[in-house]
Amino acid sequence: MPHHLSWKRLLSANRPAASRSDSEKFADIDSRTAFERDHDRIVFSAPFRRLARKTQVHPLATNSHIHNRLTHSMEVACVGRTFASRVARLARERSDFEDCDATQIAWIMQSACLVHDLGNPPFGHAGEEVVRAWAAKHADEMFNVARFKSPEERAASLADWLHFEGNAQGFRLAARRDIQKVSYLNLTHASLAAAIKYPWSSADPRTAERNKHNVYSTELPLFQAMAEDLGLVLPSGQICRHPLSFLTEAADDICYRIIDLEDAVEMGIRDEASVHRLLLAIASTHGKESMRLPQLRGLAITSLIDTFWTVFEASFDQIMKGERIQDLKSSLDEKTKEHIAAIKTNYDEIFGHSKKVAMELGAYHILGRVLKALVKTINSIHDAQTFADVPFLSRRCAELVWGREFAEENFSQGHAWWLSRVSDFVSGMTDDYATKLSGDIGGHSFFDR
Repeated sequence: MPHHLSWKRLLSANRPAASRSDSEKFADIDSRTAFERDHDRIVFSAPFRRLARKTQVHPLATNSHIHNRLTHSMEVACVGRTFASRVARLARERSDFEDCDATQIAWIMQSACLVHDLGNPPFGHAGEEVVRAWAAKHADEMFNVARFKSPEERAASLADWLHFEGNAQGFRLAARRDIQKVSYLNLTHASLAAAIKYPWSSADPRTAERNKHNVYSTELPLFQAMAEDLGLVLPSGQICRHPLSFLTEAADDICYRIIDLEDAVEMGIRDEASVHRLLLAIASTHGKESMRLPQLRGLAITSLIDTFWTVFEASFDQIMKGERIQDLKSSLDEKTKEHIAAIKTNYDEIFGHSKKVAMELGAYHILGRVLKALVKTINSIHDAQTFADVPFLSRRCAELVWGREFAEENFSQGHAWWLSRVSDFVSGMTDDYATKLSGDIGGHSFFDR
């Protein structure tokens, strides 16, 4: 059956901002493949390390057994690697994979899984909601027409902020390389695309419909060039998903659904007996009543891997034609859908837990105070003639957040550029750093020094 997509292009090792001199330099001193370098760049990067202090579900959990974004991402990568060995076999049997290196898929999958949460702000998904809500409430302050170079630039920046999205911020971090201070990663096109679930931008009509997207306006040229290189542009002009992205998404779905239940037991939000029964049902014939929760967790994950894989295998031709957009979860068998519905029922109690709700309410005030200070700062930068002319408090805030040298070097950058720096900084904060910085800005932590 003819396919639109070709693995010869889907496994492209090209980078968004690579030069020939880079390739020649690494060829002489580095025996790793481009995809191995992707993996190692991520693991050694500052944004990845910061995931250790970012909320997965429970903000600022004091129990060290509870998952954070880092441990979650590492577990997702393990599941992604399991999928990788199956993909190569299936692709060789049913597509043009025969001349490709199967070992590279494991590296691509692991990298995509490791970066899938890289752009998430502090306090989990509540943090995303806070940023969107704050930007909408303060749109006049943030998006004054006079501060932008054109109405089009303002509209693009407005769409990015009103639809602030951890997935798009993650693509930004993983794809760019222009500002060393931000630790952009400049990953290969294959690794980038394998992490993209929503292949459209913040201004696309689908964003308003689904409240999800993977690309800010600032990265749209990089995204389009990546799609062209990988052969993801359909005859209609729309960009389809990379086949591996379905499995990255599935690995995330599997891990957070099972692990969040285990964390809820650890925190005393859910009783162990009910979660034990549910995991035993998901594990199916592999599980035994006598098994402890960690054993059942492993078997439940294995069972879901097999179930999601069945859907991927059945949808393979549709995926390789670029025709499938919806996730694999939507096509699961009825029994598995019942199990997921049961997990969702547990979520109502997990996400409604009083401590979690209280922390999320606090997140609005914490992030709101930081955003207010930063937006006032970049407004002052735009309105001043030189950095020395910036009002004292805004100048000190710029020095605190970006450093005096960086602020002076980039003083003449446009307002939209500075808004992107705010997005980078706010998304990069950990839960505890955001809390501390908010206290510093408000003067509340003065006497703790």
